[in-house]
Amino acid sequence: MAQHHNDNPHELDHDPLPLKVYVGVLGSLGFLTFVTVWIAQFDFGVWTVPVAMLIATIKAALVILYFMNLKQDGGFNAVAFFTGFFFLVVFTIPTLWDRETRDVVDPDRAVEVHHTRPGFPPQVTGEKPADAPEAKEGEPVAAD
Repeated sequence: MAQHHNDNPHELDHDPLPLKVYVGVLGSLGFLTFVTVWIAQFDFGVWTVPVAMLIATIKAALVILYFMNLKQDGGFNAVAFFTGFFFLVVFTIPTLWDRETRDVVDPDRAVEVHHTRPGFPPQVTGEKPADAPEAKEGEPVAAD
C-alpha cells in the first residue's frame, strides 16, 4: 500500500487515534446522555439551566476534541474555536441572567409577575408586592 505524502507545509498530517479512544469517547457520550435524561427529572431552581449547559458543554467538548480532531490539530483551529466559544458565553450569560430575573415587579401594573412553567408566558397574579407604593386616585398607572 502506497503512503500518501504531500510536500505542502500547510497541510496537517497526523495519524488517526486508536479505535479504543473512539469507543471510549462514544461510551462517555452515551453515559453523559443518560445523565442528562436522569438529571432532567429534578428541579434545581435557578441552577437547572447551568447544570444542563455544563453537561452539554462537556459532551460538545468531547465531540470537538476527538471526533473533529481539534486535539491533534491545535494552532489556528483551536484559536478559532475558543474565540467562537468565548463569544457564545459572552452573549449567552446576559440572556440567562435576564431570564432568571424576570420574577420582579411589573412597573405598569405594580404587581408581581410569576412564571408558571419554564418556556411559557408569565402570569400576572394581581398581588401587590409588599414594597409597592399605593396609587393615588386619578393618578395614571404608567406615566410614559
